[in-house]
Amino acid sequence: MRRNSRFFLLPLLVAVMALLPLQSHAGPLRGDANGDGKVNIADVTELINLLLSGDAEVGNGCVDVNADGVLNISDVTALINHLLSGSELEPIEAQVEEYTVGDVTFYMIPVEGGTFSMGATPEQGSDASSREKPVHQVTVSSYYLGETEVTQALWQAVMGDFPSYFTGMQLPVEQVSWVDCQAFIAALNAMTGQQFRLPTEAEWEFAARGGNMSMGYKYSGSDNLASVAWYSYNDSWDVRGTGYYGTHPVATRNPNELMLYDMSGNVHEWCQDWYGVYDSAAQIDPVGPNIGTTRVYRGGSWYFDEWFCRVSFRNSVSPSYTSYGIGLRLAM
Repeated sequence: MRRNSRFFLLPLLVAVMALLPLQSHAGPLRGDANGDGKVNIADVTELINLLLSGDAEVGNGCVDVNADGVLNISDVTALINHLLSGSELEPIEAQVEEYTVGDVTFYMIPVEGGTFSMGATPEQGSDASSREKPVHQVTVSSYYLGETEVTQALWQAVMGDFPSYFTGMQLPVEQVSWVDCQAFIAALNAMTGQQFRLPTEAEWEFAARGGNMSMGYKYSGSDNLASVAWYSYNDSWDVRGTGYYGTHPVATRNPNELMLYDMSGNVHEWCQDWYGVYDSAAQIDPVGPNIGTTRVYRGGSWYFDEWFCRVSFRNSVSPSYTSYGIGLRLAM
């Protein structure tokens, strides 16, 4: 059967070889069967070989050219037709990723890469500090970011303990140092086989601003901070009268443009970077200084006011520091 299939397919390949143009695209591209970042006759060859061998998986969308969920001869035909017509292939849509550890399920939200102005942009007004200057252009590649801050339920499922000052399974974990977070991530990766990590500072700010869907808000998701954040006004003062004071269950305020919750308020979030001063030069996928003494945290918390909840706010402390106002959000 395999020999007969090859006899049918290879003449077709030879017949169209000279006619096929090349398509290229930034990021994953449907039809890029060999993974070289472009689509041309080599991908037709690779697709045929994968079809004959039965080795291909359609999960990443690249080989599933006609997007019907299976790999067969119609995908070869579709790829050839796309190349002959010169039309753009349907892009591969990044999907929300779901993970479960024990009985705890969490979600990673796709953030499409893009370019943005990082730092003390105009909507920050006079609130911007010297740490947020100069504004500079940053380009980040696509990545995933946790829908919410890491909850105490997930931390317990991975680490087996409850380090937080405030207790509740759906509350964000806090009282965890940057060093503690690295141990948690290493354990989570060992359990899931994934490559979770902390976001870089640039990734954090890009996502907090809403990524490519940004509406230019001062806070993450709104200029009305109370609608998107737990912070000192609607926590320490309004809620204190009911006898409650502290963190709140994740995802109980409105999300930002990317459907990310609590990027402003609830707890500050550790970033991967060592703290460093900004430079005016444009950067691509910056990761911060190579060495340093303090690690960056972002986002504001339940016990701080509006100033700390701005998307450009940044601060840093020792990587061994813990607080009932600092937690983490996963990236990958």
